[in-house]
Amino acid sequence: MFYHNTGKALNSSNKEGVLRNYLTTSNVYWNQFDLSLVKQMPFRDNELEKCTVQKGDLLVCEGGDVGRSAIWNFDYNICIQNHIHRLRPKGDLNVSFYYYVLRFLKEHNRIGGKGIGLLGLSSNELHKIGMPLPPRKEQDRIVLKIEELFSVLDNIENALEA
Repeated sequence: MFYHNTGKALNSSNKEGVLRNYLTTSNVYWNQFDLSLVKQMPFRDNELEKCTVQKGDLLVCEGGDVGRSAIWNFDYNICIQNHIHRLRPKGDLNVSFYYYVLRFLKEHNRIGGKGIGLLGLSSNELHKIGMPLPPRKEQDRIVLKIEELFSVLDNIENALEA
């Protein structure tokens, strides 16, 4: 369903390449990005294909709030560090559908990290997550319904605050 990569590890020996902006897990939140502090590190040309995010990629955090995800919907590319999984659709998929599946699984404790102290979602564990594969039109219909319901909830919340 997806091509899967993680980004580049930041360490003091990685000094070759062109300085580029990159995302860390502190930039990725549920369905949004905080770009107020974007760091830089050098990337060599041969690292760019693996480490670059483009519009439509689903990013999933390995640590922190394990499984926290957002879709990169900006018209420019950016690089990622190794604690972010980049999922790029292989075919005609509605990436929002898979974002909502991950969020549902997380909220129902079906995505958990492994480790002692700090939990992490390894590539192997991410690959073990069962994902449905309904036809594209059904994915689109489900996403429209979810977004419609979220809109209703937002209206109710705004009315209660007023």
